[in-house]
Amino acid sequence: MFNGSSVFMRFGGPGSRLRVGGAWWMLMTPGLGLILFALAILIWPELLAYMVATALLMVGIFLVSWAWAMRRAEKRMRGYGTSVYGPQDGTWRVQP
Repeated sequence: MFNGSSVFMRFGGPGSRLRVGGAWWMLMTPGLGLILFALAILIWPELLAYMVATALLMVGIFLVSWAWAMRRAEKRMRGYGTSVYGPQDGTWRVQP
């Protein structure tokens, strides 16, 4: 489909062997990206504050949504008369 484009990379086809020679770019690309991020933070120090605030916001949203889903599952399980945390007497049995 994209054989003629400049971003197409052929990793191999049927019957081809695994080559190790082109794996260096898998290390080079993230390394260059991290260097660019570091330079951007040195030039614009407030960028670091925005990045940390964004990460904290995403983690907070994830934890709240996870707690909300657990709360809903707990309510549903209570409606069925079972416990989310297992049996009260401590014995685990498999129902046939």
